[in-house]
Amino acid sequence: MGRITTNDIANKLGLSRGTVSKALNGRDNIDEKTRLTVQRTADEMGYKKANAAREGASPAALKTLSIMLRTNMYSDPYWSAFIKSFEDEAARNDFSYTVNVISAEDEAAQLLPRNFQIAPPAGIVTAGPISDAYYGLVQGSGIPAVYVDTTANRSDADVFGDTLFSCNREYVSTMTAHLIAQGHRKLGFIGGYVNCRSFDERRLGFMEAMAAADLPIPERFVYGARDGEVFESIRPWIASLEEYPTAFVCVNDIRAILAKTSLREEGLDVPSDIALCGYDNAPYLSALFPDLTSVDSRVEYMGKRAMQALAWRLQNPGAPYEVIKITSQIYYRDSTEKYRFGESSR
Repeated sequence: MGRITTNDIANKLGLSRGTVSKALNGRDNIDEKTRLTVQRTADEMGYKKANAAREGASPAALKTLSIMLRTNMYSDPYWSAFIKSFEDEAARNDFSYTVNVISAEDEAAQLLPRNFQIAPPAGIVTAGPISDAYYGLVQGSGIPAVYVDTTANRSDADVFGDTLFSCNREYVSTMTAHLIAQGHRKLGFIGGYVNCRSFDERRLGFMEAMAAADLPIPERFVYGARDGEVFESIRPWIASLEEYPTAFVCVNDIRAILAKTSLREEGLDVPSDIALCGYDNAPYLSALFPDLTSVDSRVEYMGKRAMQALAWRLQNPGAPYEVIKITSQIYYRDSTEKYRFGESSR
């Protein structure tokens, strides 16, 4: 028989693969009797957890890494650029890698990718936010990991392992303060109702700059802070506004582009009537909005740095966790610099 998997144990006991995985990883929501039964059966069948399996792995397996990301992020050009950057640095260091897409079903059931039981990777990079419970599952696997972004509730002192971020809060605060210095007093924020620390830090940066200038933030000018305020609903939200701020700060470039299109449908021009800025400085979107003021998230460096951090962690497994923040640059362009003051928005 080949290597025993959680699926083999589940079939023998008549349990789901999710229950077996949770029992073997010490999840709290499994009763003690089930946990002991699963563990005893696993021992009898010769099951080895991923971290134990690595001890007898081939040299090639010890140089194989995994990038894990949610299904909805796999086709995102931002993460495609991240993976390409990671790939180039991995090749320079004689590592190979696989991309493991986490389905909503496996995330909910707390299931690691099936290939982890057969050929566990030497290290993991999670790209983009996943649930806190799934982060715990990755950490519990014993495989060294680097986390690129986390959930919104995670502070620097409360991370699962080495983490990598852009300086989100600082740059959005600076960009917002720039708009205020230009003379803007009514500003709005377009975010996304996503459990994502980077998005939340950008929102906090906006609020920080507004508070520093003692400016109010009308709730009607803020989108993405409430349940149901998703990307697809930005257009009807903009159409529903009875008045508009003089500037919108957007959590990323794609939302800024949708905002610009929606404002145009309401008869408003960017930047003549409303100033607009985004985040990422995404080259794949530049043809759609070349004049957008934006923060460069340096995704082409983020992937490279994630690979470097993981390689270091493999050599230093007992070192304290590190929080790595990447500095960047704000590119001020016509979308904010050519706003016409003195002409009120509808």
